[in-house]
Amino acid sequence: MTAPPIVPLNEEHAVVAAKLHQNGIETGFLSSLGQSFLKQLYIAIPLCDCGFGYAWQEPDGEILGFIACAESTGRLYKQALRRRGIWMAMPLMRYLLHPSVLRRMWHTWRYPSQVGEDLPAAEVLSIAVSSEARGKGVGKALMQAALAEFAQRGINKVKVAVWEGNEAANSFYKRCGFELALPHKHHGLPMNIYTIIELADVLLGTKTR
Repeated sequence: MTAPPIVPLNEEHAVVAAKLHQNGIETGFLSSLGQSFLKQLYIAIPLCDCGFGYAWQEPDGEILGFIACAESTGRLYKQALRRRGIWMAMPLMRYLLHPSVLRRMWHTWRYPSQVGEDLPAAEVLSIAVSSEARGKGVGKALMQAALAEFAQRGINKVKVAVWEGNEAANSFYKRCGFELALPHKHHGLPMNIYTIIELADVLLGTKTR
């Protein structure tokens, strides 16, 4: 069987990743900040020691999906600001006179400390697949690559947050071995936080659904 065409996320994928994020994660606050900001975010993540991601890249170069992850979301934010802070800030200048947006940015920055110390620090930050490639195993292959990378880094516990009303995404994470840990409100939206607390079992196939 031919291996999926999955490659490490890098700067060349940032433009497409930003577009896939905005189109595929419509309820997320980050999507509302625009593709210019998202592009800088996805340039920054692979540059951080605690961040990584993967892209499904066809032989002709087309990107059908991506996943981005962090060993620690809070630490990733700090590293990203140190490495790309100026570039990340530039697309946000237009929001300086919008207090509501600034408050939401602050809540996003504070998110890692608000979800509870009992939850894993490691997190799947985002995953998106192009509309024409959905249902073809792209998302599952990306998730498997990401979970294997977490394990390679010595991490056995991972979380992910998803909008409660996104039935497809909730079902996807359950099929990948995540279990519901707790509900959580973020920017006023009801979210579900899922966790894997024994990653080794999931990778061995003993807890996938």
